[in-house]
Amino acid sequence: MRITLTAGTARRAGRYPFAVIFGGTRLGNGARVEEHAIVGRPEQGYAVGCVYPGAGADTVIGDGAVIRAGAVIYAGTEIGENTVVGHHTLLRSFVTVGSETQLGHNLTIERATRIGRLVRCSPGSHITSSCVLADRVFLGAGVRTVNDKEMTWRDPGGHEPSLAPPVFSTGARVGSGSVILAGVSIGEYALVGAGSVVTKDIPTRAVAFGVPACVRGTTVRTVA
Repeated sequence: MRITLTAGTARRAGRYPFAVIFGGTRLGNGARVEEHAIVGRPEQGYAVGCVYPGAGADTVIGDGAVIRAGAVIYAGTEIGENTVVGHHTLLRSFVTVGSETQLGHNLTIERATRIGRLVRCSPGSHITSSCVLADRVFLGAGVRTVNDKEMTWRDPGGHEPSLAPPVFSTGARVGSGSVILAGVSIGEYALVGAGSVVTKDIPTRAVAFGVPACVRGTTVRTVA
């Protein structure tokens, strides 16, 4: 079941016109779903190792959260209190996002990604399936993440790749235009410079940049 909010029903419901909210969605107090946003859409089709049958799942939008116009949020996703999801941002099935987080516009966040609280993701980035972004992580614009070292798609022999999503530890910061490869861990409060290609783990509090990224120093203070 889905509910389409036209101009009249949106005013009565405290929502914006032409938002589509599927059954199983729970909207918290003061949550806002803007024009043409889609919330709670069931996933259907093939992804690596899994076929999604189009079955619904509980979708939770926390108190005070804002879903900007044109955003698409699939079923099973949970959005924390006072979090903002930007215009035309896509969250696939079973993503979780903590409170007070800012997700910029035109992001793609793939299935089962876990994002903590007080995280900032700038516009235009791609967060691959099952990534972990701990609390207070900051990603610049146009960051790309990779979780597959084999680039296998529907192998005729039935082989499925073993996915290894990146992990961003508490307070890690990654500059705009960087690429984070499969299996890489960015340590707590580490800083990765803009335009870097990160091929191996970055230690806690390290400053790294380059292609490939190399450790050049250490950070001087903890991110508040």
